[in-house]
Amino acid sequence: MKDFLLSFFSSQPAPQGSREGMPYWIFWLLLCIILLLVAFIFLRDKELRQKLNLFFFRTKKKLIKIQLQARLKKEKKRKDELIKELGKKTWKEGIRVEKSKKIERKLKSLEKNRIRFQKKLEEMDLKIETLNDELKESDQKYDDKIQEQEERIKPFRERLTEINENQSLKKLDILQKQREIENLKRNLKAVDKKIKGTEDNHALPENKKGTKRVELEERLKIERKRRETSLKLLRELRKEKAGMEKEKAALQEAIDDQERKVKEIEEAKKEQKHKFQREITEWEKNKEKIHEKLREIVKQKEPLFEGLGKIIDELRVDNEELVVFYSQIDSTDKRIREIERQILNI
Repeated sequence: MKDFLLSFFSSQPAPQGSREGMPYWIFWLLLCIILLLVAFIFLRDKELRQKLNLFFFRTKKKLIKIQLQARLKKEKKRKDELIKELGKKTWKEGIRVEKSKKIERKLKSLEKNRIRFQKKLEEMDLKIETLNDELKESDQKYDDKIQEQEERIKPFRERLTEINENQSLKKLDILQKQREIENLKRNLKAVDKKIKGTEDNHALPENKKGTKRVELEERLKIERKRRETSLKLLRELRKEKAGMEKEKAALQEAIDDQERKVKEIEEAKKEQKHKFQREITEWEKNKEKIHEKLREIVKQKEPLFEGLGKIIDELRVDNEELVVFYSQIDSTDKRIREIERQILNI
């Protein structure tokens, strides 16, 4: 068979892509034929089949053994937990035996420490709660002070806003009045020019010239009076604007002073808050240390409860509160023995 396969493939051309010749699908057909030949050889070789069956049988036994060992480990762990719970129940119910006195002394000592640390923990919780309350009160006190300062600033800000609005109106009034004065100035020049023109007009009769001159001079007088009135009003507007600037500066100074006080209060609040938070953090750290000690006590109790449980299970103290534990332990022992027997029989 080996010689046949060698001679068969040596006569076949290479797959497509490496040389020109056999199509790609023929390559897969030949591969399937090879697999069929290998399977045929395997079916005819009885010794090979037995070896393979033995291999699978041993593997199956190992897997079963591993499963049983896992079950055994789980049951033993369950028994240890039941023994421990039995010890806890015994201690809780106040059941005492001569053989467990040493364990009981250790448990009493640990319980005494637990109560002492628990009391400390409660005191720390009360202290932290008090500090948090004091922090809230402190914050509220500073917030009230800030609110009080804000209320004091409020009328100053409102008056400053009002002055700014009035100032804008005054600026418009001043600008308008300045334009009005400029117009009056131009009117005066025009009238004055007309008066000179009338004097220089030799074609105009003297009587008409005099009448015209009187008329223009009267007009000139009116325009001058209007200009003086406008100038007076302009001075008053500028004076009012200057007064507003002065009041505005005083208001801004008062606002700045109040805002400085607000800032000082906020800084004091922040500093006081940090002080409380630092103290609270320190108490929290100490509290965590106590928690760690309590966790250590619980950890130290576990093997003692287990030892007490073993003693009580061995003595089988007559107490109806413990009967359920005895029953569960016996059931677990039975399962452990059965699993151990199955492991030995594999």
